[in-house]
Amino acid sequence: MITVGLNKELDKKIYRDFHDFSVAGADFGGLIRETHPSISLENHERYIDNFYSENAPILNSAVKNLNTELTKINGEFFRVVQKYFNLDLKNETYTGFISIFNCNPRFVESKSFQVYYKKDLLAQLEVCLHEVTHFAFFEKAEECFGMELGQEETNSGKLWELSEIVNVFLLNQSEFRKILRREELLFYPALKEKLESVSLIWDKHKKVSCDFLREWEQLGL
Repeated sequence: MITVGLNKELDKKIYRDFHDFSVAGADFGGLIRETHPSISLENHERYIDNFYSENAPILNSAVKNLNTELTKINGEFFRVVQKYFNLDLKNETYTGFISIFNCNPRFVESKSFQVYYKKDLLAQLEVCLHEVTHFAFFEKAEECFGMELGQEETNSGKLWELSEIVNVFLLNQSEFRKILRREELLFYPALKEKLESVSLIWDKHKKVSCDFLREWEQLGL
Protein backbone atom coordinates (compact mmCIF):
# COMPACT_ATOMS: atom_id res chain seq x y z
CA MET A 1 0.00 0.00 0.00
CA ILE A 2 1.23 3.49 -0.86
CA THR A 3 0.07 6.56 1.06
CA VAL A 4 1.33 10.14 1.33
CA GLY A 5 1.40 12.79 4.05
CA LEU A 6 3.41 15.81 5.20
CA ASN A 7 6.74 15.93 7.05
CA LYS A 8 8.09 19.43 7.61
CA GLU A 9 11.14 18.28 9.55
CA LEU A 10 12.16 15.98 6.71
CA ASP A 11 12.06 18.96 4.34
CA LYS A 12 14.51 20.76 6.61
CA LYS A 13 16.90 17.83 6.40
CA ILE A 14 16.44 17.58 2.64
CA TYR A 15 17.36 21.22 2.23
CA ARG A 16 20.56 20.72 4.21
CA ASP A 17 21.44 17.60 2.20
CA PHE A 18 20.48 18.86 -1.27
CA HIS A 19 21.05 22.63 -1.26
CA ASP A 20 24.37 22.23 -3.11
CA PHE A 21 24.06 18.70 -4.47
CA SER A 22 24.13 17.36 -8.02
CA VAL A 23 24.60 13.87 -9.48
CA ALA A 24 24.66 12.27 -12.95
CA GLY A 25 23.74 15.55 -14.65
CA ALA A 26 20.88 16.44 -12.28
CA ASP A 27 21.42 19.65 -10.27
CA PHE A 28 19.18 19.39 -7.21
CA GLY A 29 20.61 22.50 -5.58
CA GLY A 30 19.75 24.45 -8.70
CA LEU A 31 16.18 23.15 -8.66
CA ILE A 32 15.79 24.35 -5.07
CA ARG A 33 17.17 27.79 -5.88
CA GLU A 34 14.81 28.16 -8.86
CA THR A 35 11.71 28.03 -6.69
CA HIS A 36 13.12 29.27 -3.37
CA PRO A 37 15.71 31.92 -4.24
CA SER A 38 15.76 33.47 -0.77
CA ILE A 39 16.32 30.31 1.28
CA SER A 40 19.75 29.69 2.82
CA LEU A 41 21.46 27.51 5.39
CA GLU A 42 21.14 30.38 7.85
CA ASN A 43 17.39 30.88 7.46
CA HIS A 44 16.11 27.53 6.15
CA GLU A 45 14.35 26.35 9.31
CA ARG A 46 12.40 29.59 9.72
CA TYR A 47 11.77 29.77 5.97
CA ILE A 48 10.33 26.24 5.85
CA ASP A 49 8.20 26.79 8.99
CA ASN A 50 6.72 29.93 7.42
CA PHE A 51 6.19 28.30 4.03
CA TYR A 52 4.29 25.39 5.54
CA SER A 53 2.14 27.76 7.59
CA GLU A 54 1.35 30.13 4.72
CA ASN A 55 0.69 27.36 2.18
CA ALA A 56 -1.09 24.83 4.40
CA PRO A 57 -4.25 24.64 2.25
CA ILE A 58 -2.23 23.95 -0.91
CA LEU A 59 -0.05 21.31 0.74
CA ASN A 60 -3.00 19.58 2.44
CA SER A 61 -4.90 19.55 -0.85
CA ALA A 62 -1.94 17.93 -2.59
CA VAL A 63 -1.89 15.18 0.05
CA LYS A 64 -5.63 14.57 -0.24
CA ASN A 65 -5.69 14.47 -4.04
CA LEU A 66 -2.70 12.16 -4.37
CA ASN A 67 -4.00 9.75 -1.71
CA THR A 68 -7.30 9.59 -3.59
CA GLU A 69 -5.45 8.70 -6.81
CA LEU A 70 -3.27 6.12 -5.06
CA THR A 71 -6.31 4.40 -3.59
CA LYS A 72 -7.58 3.81 -7.11
CA ILE A 73 -4.44 2.12 -8.40
CA ASN A 74 -2.78 0.40 -5.41
CA GLY A 75 -4.24 -3.05 -6.10
CA GLU A 76 -3.48 -3.14 -9.82
CA PHE A 77 -0.02 -1.63 -9.38
CA PHE A 78 1.15 -4.29 -6.94
CA ARG A 79 -0.33 -7.01 -9.14
CA VAL A 80 1.87 -5.79 -12.00
CA VAL A 81 4.88 -5.42 -9.69
CA GLN A 82 4.49 -9.08 -8.75
CA LYS A 83 4.52 -10.03 -12.43
CA TYR A 84 7.77 -8.21 -13.21
CA PHE A 85 9.68 -8.88 -9.96
CA ASN A 86 8.10 -12.11 -8.69
CA LEU A 87 7.64 -10.33 -5.35
CA ASP A 88 4.36 -10.08 -3.45
CA LEU A 89 4.53 -6.58 -1.94
CA LYS A 90 0.84 -5.77 -1.67
CA ASN A 91 0.90 -5.92 2.14
CA GLU A 92 4.00 -3.75 2.47
CA THR A 93 3.63 -0.09 3.51
CA TYR A 94 5.32 2.64 1.49
CA THR A 95 5.04 6.24 2.63
CA GLY A 96 5.46 9.37 0.53
CA PHE A 97 5.73 12.91 1.81
CA ILE A 98 4.65 15.96 -0.14
CA SER A 99 7.67 18.28 -0.29
CA ILE A 100 8.22 21.95 -1.09
CA PHE A 101 11.47 21.03 -2.88
CA ASN A 102 11.74 19.45 -6.33
CA CYS A 103 14.25 16.78 -5.29
CA ASN A 104 11.98 13.71 -4.86
CA PRO A 105 14.48 11.56 -2.93
CA ARG A 106 13.81 8.06 -1.65
CA PHE A 107 14.91 6.31 1.54
CA VAL A 108 15.20 2.57 0.98
CA GLU A 109 15.72 1.72 4.64
CA SER A 110 12.36 3.24 5.67
CA LYS A 111 10.48 2.59 2.38
CA SER A 112 9.66 6.28 2.15
CA PHE A 113 10.16 9.07 -0.39
CA GLN A 114 9.22 12.65 -1.23
CA VAL A 115 7.02 14.13 -3.97
CA TYR A 116 7.22 17.76 -5.11
CA TYR A 117 3.97 19.58 -4.37
CA LYS A 118 3.97 21.61 -7.61
CA LYS A 119 4.00 18.60 -9.92
CA ASP A 120 0.65 17.86 -11.55
CA LEU A 121 -1.28 14.87 -10.23
CA LEU A 122 -0.08 12.38 -12.85
CA ALA A 123 3.52 13.50 -12.36
CA GLN A 124 3.14 13.02 -8.60
CA LEU A 125 1.70 9.57 -9.20
CA GLU A 126 4.66 8.77 -11.44
CA VAL A 127 7.09 9.69 -8.65
CA CYS A 128 5.27 7.39 -6.23
CA LEU A 129 5.34 4.40 -8.58
CA HIS A 130 8.87 5.16 -9.75
CA GLU A 131 10.15 5.09 -6.19
CA VAL A 132 8.22 2.01 -5.11
CA THR A 133 9.55 0.08 -8.10
CA HIS A 134 13.02 1.10 -6.90
CA PHE A 135 12.25 -0.45 -3.52
CA ALA A 136 11.14 -3.62 -5.31
CA PHE A 137 14.30 -3.55 -7.44
CA PHE A 138 16.63 -3.37 -4.45
CA GLU A 139 14.68 -6.05 -2.59
CA LYS A 140 15.05 -8.30 -5.63
CA ALA A 141 18.77 -7.51 -5.85
CA GLU A 142 19.24 -8.49 -2.20
CA GLU A 143 17.42 -11.76 -2.85
CA CYS A 144 19.45 -12.57 -5.97
CA PHE A 145 22.88 -11.53 -4.71
CA GLY A 146 22.33 -12.86 -1.17
CA MET A 147 23.46 -9.65 0.51
CA GLU A 148 22.04 -6.69 2.37
CA LEU A 149 22.42 -3.48 0.40
CA GLY A 150 23.59 -0.29 2.07
CA GLN A 151 23.26 3.35 1.02
CA GLU A 152 26.39 3.09 -1.14
CA GLU A 153 24.64 0.56 -3.38
CA THR A 154 21.16 2.13 -3.36
CA ASN A 155 22.16 5.81 -3.71
CA SER A 156 25.21 5.62 -5.99
CA GLY A 157 27.30 3.23 -8.04
CA LYS A 158 26.45 0.76 -10.78
CA LEU A 159 23.48 -0.91 -9.10
CA TRP A 160 21.85 2.47 -8.47
CA GLU A 161 22.47 3.39 -12.11
CA LEU A 162 20.84 0.15 -13.22
CA SER A 163 17.80 0.82 -11.03
CA GLU A 164 17.26 4.16 -12.77
CA ILE A 165 17.77 2.75 -16.26
CA VAL A 166 15.55 -0.31 -15.65
CA ASN A 167 12.66 1.93 -14.64
CA VAL A 168 12.60 3.38 -18.15
CA PHE A 169 11.95 -0.07 -19.63
CA LEU A 170 9.81 -1.31 -16.76
CA LEU A 171 7.39 1.59 -16.39
CA ASN A 172 6.89 1.79 -20.15
CA GLN A 173 5.50 -1.75 -20.24
CA SER A 174 1.86 -1.64 -21.25
CA GLU A 175 0.53 -2.71 -17.83
CA PHE A 176 2.39 0.09 -16.08
CA ARG A 177 1.62 2.63 -18.80
CA LYS A 178 -2.08 1.92 -18.30
CA ILE A 179 -1.71 2.93 -14.64
CA LEU A 180 0.68 5.84 -15.16
CA ARG A 181 -1.02 7.27 -18.26
CA ARG A 182 2.28 8.85 -19.31
CA GLU A 183 5.68 7.92 -20.71
CA GLU A 184 8.51 7.16 -18.30
CA LEU A 185 11.68 9.06 -19.22
CA LEU A 186 15.27 8.77 -18.01
CA PHE A 187 15.83 11.46 -15.39
CA TYR A 188 19.64 11.45 -15.21
CA PRO A 189 21.29 12.62 -18.47
CA ALA A 190 24.65 11.04 -17.64
CA LEU A 191 23.09 7.56 -17.66
CA LYS A 192 21.87 7.82 -21.26
CA GLU A 193 25.06 6.25 -22.61
CA LYS A 194 24.27 2.99 -20.77
CA LEU A 195 20.64 2.83 -21.84
CA GLU A 196 21.20 0.88 -25.04
CA SER A 197 23.49 -1.71 -23.43
CA VAL A 198 21.01 -2.43 -20.65
CA SER A 199 18.16 -2.57 -23.17
CA LEU A 200 19.81 -5.57 -24.85
CA ILE A 201 19.65 -7.52 -21.58
CA TRP A 202 16.16 -6.29 -20.78
CA ASP A 203 14.88 -7.42 -24.18
CA LYS A 204 16.05 -10.97 -23.40
CA HIS A 205 14.41 -11.23 -19.98
CA LYS A 206 11.57 -8.66 -19.93
CA LYS A 207 11.52 -8.68 -16.12
CA VAL A 208 13.74 -7.98 -13.11
CA SER A 209 14.79 -11.56 -12.41
CA CYS A 210 17.94 -13.06 -10.94
CA ASP A 211 18.98 -14.13 -14.45
CA PHE A 212 18.65 -10.52 -15.62
CA LEU A 213 20.67 -9.17 -12.70
CA ARG A 214 23.41 -11.79 -12.98
CA GLU A 215 23.83 -11.23 -16.71
CA TRP A 216 24.11 -7.49 -16.07
CA GLU A 217 26.72 -8.16 -13.35
CA GLN A 218 28.74 -10.43 -15.65
CA LEU A 219 28.84 -7.75 -18.37
CA GLY A 220 30.16 -5.19 -15.88
CA LEU A 221 27.81 -2.44 -16.98
